[in-house]
Amino acid sequence: MHTPHDGARKALLAGLLLTLLFVAIEAVTGYLAGSLALVSDAGHMLADSAGLFLALAAATIARRPADSRRTFGYARAEVLAVPVHVTLLCLIAGYIVFEAIRRLGSSSPELDTAPVVAVGVAGLAVNLLVLRILHGHAHDNLNVRGATLEAMADALGSVAVILSATAIALGAWRGLDALVALAIAALIVPRALSLLRHAGSILMESAPRGLDPDSIAAAATEIRGVLALHDVHVWSIAPSFPALSAHVELADADCTEHVLTDLATLFRDRFGIGHVTLQPETPALHEAMECCMSPDAGRIELAAHTHEITPR
Repeated sequence: MHTPHDGARKALLAGLLLTLLFVAIEAVTGYLAGSLALVSDAGHMLADSAGLFLALAAATIARRPADSRRTFGYARAEVLAVPVHVTLLCLIAGYIVFEAIRRLGSSSPELDTAPVVAVGVAGLAVNLLVLRILHGHAHDNLNVRGATLEAMADALGSVAVILSATAIALGAWRGLDALVALAIAALIVPRALSLLRHAGSILMESAPRGLDPDSIAAAATEIRGVLALHDVHVWSIAPSFPALSAHVELADADCTEHVLTDLATLFRDRFGIGHVTLQPETPALHEAMECCMSPDAGRIELAAHTHEITPR
């Protein structure tokens, strides 16, 4: 049966093939024409191809079912691959910066602008085509959304190459080509660092952006029968896989099923958390277990141990 994930995988595969095909064209043309900007754009597209490949691999691997050892499945494969992607991005950016500085420090080589402009225009067309292929799946798939942003950055790089080569053809300083290469490198590094921070946050099991444990705990008290929520832990298995676990203090244990159902619905609809583990407790059971005395009791402070949560 066809699923949205199948459509996303096909879009990623099409984008990857188109991008890889044009990387070779840009690199060869840039080398022969003497354009570091075009070679840099090829490096930029190569790095983005790696991102597309990782996104495609993650989308494929994530479809594998969980087993007795990997109880959350293979969703974190995408995160584990990020250091490889970041290393590639930094190596490409480093080469671009080194070569650009070397060229700026000496007389700039001759530049055959006609093929550079032609390939730049073709590269822009390819990037716009990739954007069109990915656009329909970007709203519900984080991997495709990231790949869409990569294609947008590639399109900007192609525009910069076209403008610089055209300006040089009209008599501008040839060093402008190296400056554009530096600008493209400047686009690569922040994205590499952002990727690394995002992956590190997931591996440290930090609360995902927009999911504040205090706010979630406060919202839970809107449910009838909930006295308090504590030991609240929110983390991500993967960028699009948030999870939550918490202890729920109930006014009446006989209403457990209804209360937990309402809580799960609240977390799914308001916060987008579908994977929820809730431990129901009565006040007496909570006192007997002394669960808030444990080292992992969470960061929510209970005023005078009354289990009332005040939102910050």
